[in-house]
Amino acid sequence: MNYLLWNVRGAGARSFPSLIRGMVQEFDINFVAIFETRCGGLRAQRIAGSMGFPNVKIIDADGFKGGIWCLWSDKFRQVEVLCFTSQFVHVRITNHLLQSWEMTFVYGSPHSIPRRALWRDLLQLSHSIQMPWCVGGDFNATLSVDDRCSRSSPCSPDREFCRFLEEGSLNDLGFVGPPFTWRRTGSASRIDRVLGSSSWQDTFPNAVVKHLNWYKSDHRPLLLQLDGCRQKRRGDRPFKFLAAWVLDERFPQFVGANWRNNLTWTENVDQFITACGKWNGQVFGHTSARKRHLLRRLDGITRTETRFGLTTELEGLQSTLWKQLEEVLVQESLLWAQKARSDWLVDGDRNTKFFHSRANGRRKQNFIGALKGHDDIWVYDGDMIKEMVISHFSTVFMEEETQRPPLRCSVL
Repeated sequence: MNYLLWNVRGAGARSFPSLIRGMVQEFDINFVAIFETRCGGLRAQRIAGSMGFPNVKIIDADGFKGGIWCLWSDKFRQVEVLCFTSQFVHVRITNHLLQSWEMTFVYGSPHSIPRRALWRDLLQLSHSIQMPWCVGGDFNATLSVDDRCSRSSPCSPDREFCRFLEEGSLNDLGFVGPPFTWRRTGSASRIDRVLGSSSWQDTFPNAVVKHLNWYKSDHRPLLLQLDGCRQKRRGDRPFKFLAAWVLDERFPQFVGANWRNNLTWTENVDQFITACGKWNGQVFGHTSARKRHLLRRLDGITRTETRFGLTTELEGLQSTLWKQLEEVLVQESLLWAQKARSDWLVDGDRNTKFFHSRANGRRKQNFIGALKGHDDIWVYDGDMIKEMVISHFSTVFMEEETQRPPLRCSVL
């Protein structure tokens, strides 16, 4: 699911509905939250109704100030508006996977006194939230000095905004793309962002926020993609040696049978990588699937024991399955530790949830969601990014073809 959050600085232009429909189609957007619409009443309903969404919630603007519109498709199982004010709309969302969370779309007042009421209301709201929570929009406030660039004297962060994050147990989700979301002559700042609770981040570990290119407004649109940094499976993925292989008693025999002393180093490595891939899929197997299979067999023994008692044969089988499960759990923890790049794993520690969190964090750090081209235009398309990277490094590391003698090697 993809969400668009955008301070549009007025939604009354004739071309505006067409612009939104184009962005929805380009980025496959299911939920749109737009702020500072500067219109209300029947005119707001007419404009919002022409954007192609069957579900709409409108908070009218106060003259030319404020206004929040939320529009969503029927791809959600349920979207329920729980409460709203002139500065936020709070909803509960349930997707087709029956995952539920609460989300607050914010338009903070540009004036500090009304904005204090926003922090107070959101903090009070946080006390009643028992499920994952996400907050996003235009906060009109910054968290650090790095969030603002100005020719005049630097502005300090909004201390009440920082206090709200701390007391509300929210984390900044970061961003992909250019650093600032608002600009005006001589200054720029990051006042639009998305925040999430730890439980929300655990629910959506692949979520990413993208700062899109400028359109009609002086605010960049924010694109929240819940599966934004999930890596697509490709046939040309690089080979990785899995440390858990060495724990399998069959692996030494496999190496001896598949490392050929009569080939050159390059030929040997190429054929050995291919053999490893086949052995991993056909013999070693997927650790999670093996764990589920063993747990199901142990559960079957428990049900049989409840009905007929534990025989000697069942007791022996149970002992064997427990031993196999112990080996799989160690392999699983080693796999996640390797993905998390943790070199201080204590033998016997199987805190796979911790390593899962570390690995997801590393995946986000390694994820490239946007690149700036030579023409200073940001590129977000995955295939175009791949072509840019290949082109760059192919040029950097290109060398003249030289003849080298073949390298012979053998396993002692």
